Amino acid sequence: MKTMIPFTFALAAVCLVTACEATGLSSGERAGADYSNYILSLQPGPACRSTQTLATPIRLAVAQVGETAPPQKMLDKLDSQGGFITPVVGLPLPDGPESRYAYDNQAKTSLVDYSARVKSVCSLAQSAGANYVFLFGGNIDSWRKNNFLTVLDITIVGAFIVPSSKIEMEGKASGTLIDAATIEPVFFVSVDSKTSATTPDYLAAGKTGDMRARLRDELIDKLTGELIGKIANSNPSATPRSNKEPDRAIK
Repeated sequence: MKTMIPFTFALAAVCLVTACEATGLSSGERAGADYSNYILSLQPGPACRSTQTLATPIRLAVAQVGETAPPQKMLDKLDSQGGFITPVVGLPLPDGPESRYAYDNQAKTSLVDYSARVKSVCSLAQSAGANYVFLFGGNIDSWRKNNFLTVLDITIVGAFIVPSSKIEMEGKASGTLIDAATIEPVFFVSVDSKTSATTPDYLAAGKTGDMRARLRDELIDKLTGELIGKIANSNPSATPRSNKEPDRAIK
């Protein structure tokens, strides 16, 4: 009986152990140098701007915080909406390598002029023939909960086979359509999603990475759909072209 009491408390403690991790939508997007830093640097446009009709098709450039280019699948999906958007070009918005020391990252962030970086992206977009920029980013949070099967991890077989951990993950993605000429926000879109799975403890790190990659793709795909819908609703008379129709040239 005396032996069972410490064992019971130990088992309860094991079941409560959690491992948490927060990352950006991109591995290059980190706290203090994320989507919000860029958007909060924008000058607000007219209060009625969100209700104004966009002259479609718009010429669009896309930039993802922390990446040298947005995902090609995203660009292809946007490029297929010829009635609303044509053409689409990806722009770089990397933040640079993250230091192993938190102090260095904080010091670097405090020296960055995000307003100037947004202006530079908008200028580059205009040089590429675009009149709007869609800038986006987000975050993914994950945590791991150990269940009562964790006690079996003391054996090699148990650690690799028994599903003693449950991985929970949720993410959010947000984006802003920016007028490249005035550098003012036109509208905002956001999406969220979550997922979970059980896994053996020794395989949890690899499983977490796979889940994060799938959730990232899902969030970006959903955000792209929200962007297309928002642009379409701003001009109900426009209709998307078929993928079989030729691209329209930029005038």
